[in-house]
Amino acid sequence: MIRPTTIRFELGTCELSYAAGSTSLSPEGFRVLGQSDGQRMTQLVRTFPELANWFHERSLIVSAYPAALGLQGVAPFVDTYLHPPTFIRAMRLAALDFRPVVMAGQPLVGAEMLLQTIEAGLEIPDEILWAVGGYYMPRSLETFISDELAKCGSRLEVLHCYGVAEIGHTCFAAMSRFDSGEPRYQLVADDVFSSVHRENGCLELRRGDRNVVTEDLAEVVGGEWKIRSGPRRMCPAVLRDLESWSSEDWRRRTGYLHAEQSEVTYQLRRSAGTQHDAGELPYYRFLEAYGGAMQSKPKWHRQVTMPRTTSNPSQPSVAVA
Repeated sequence: MIRPTTIRFELGTCELSYAAGSTSLSPEGFRVLGQSDGQRMTQLVRTFPELANWFHERSLIVSAYPAALGLQGVAPFVDTYLHPPTFIRAMRLAALDFRPVVMAGQPLVGAEMLLQTIEAGLEIPDEILWAVGGYYMPRSLETFISDELAKCGSRLEVLHCYGVAEIGHTCFAAMSRFDSGEPRYQLVADDVFSSVHRENGCLELRRGDRNVVTEDLAEVVGGEWKIRSGPRRMCPAVLRDLESWSSEDWRRRTGYLHAEQSEVTYQLRRSAGTQHDAGELPYYRFLEAYGGAMQSKPKWHRQVTMPRTTSNPSQPSVAVA
């Protein structure tokens, strides 16, 4: 058993939130809820005035996010705890009370929640604003979900959000994309200072006495920010693959995958059953083989097997590419 060190944290009585989907076991890396969270929606409306049509007391805020965001106080709020039946109930509540929905969710989990809502064949709100964050949302997935909801008479808008747990959620936001696919981010948090690290080109954020150099590449294009996942989070070949998916691909696959060298294995949705093509695994067999959970971020990097330089050369090592 590891003995506690003498490090002390000044926590007060605040609510803390760790990075959503992180596998880190470090006690550090949290942010304190309430510090500027209540102002974030005001800052968003200031940057994107059209959001005033969503952020009001007649909306229903539905969280399908694996971390606390501090969204309470603007409109009725439902935390679904990533439980699909609870999510469906919240969507029905909004539809029956004629409320637009502001939905917070990561790309793959949010898509699964919405697809299960559609498959249930019950009421769906006429308008949904999906505040998506945690990692990059493929344009092909956004198009697929938007088309599926449109078939049900529901209009989808997407608010791309980018933040860092140690700094705050939704430091940047976007409501459109560059021609190359990346969201056209604008800095919305007026207490956050952003820059591009001069040595590695990664995004650097500072708020108060906290400074974080992310692993994501950044550049300023015409006053807007283009932020791309670094190679430890996204392999370019995997990104091209995801963006090439058709509606049928997304209907069958969750988006979780395992990439090794030139081979990729895709996880099928539970609704796809057990019939699968080469390179695909049914939902639970994929989990048995590669692990993962709904709360986890997808592993969209490529693992490259490299020979060890140890006394046991028969055991390969794995590097991220």
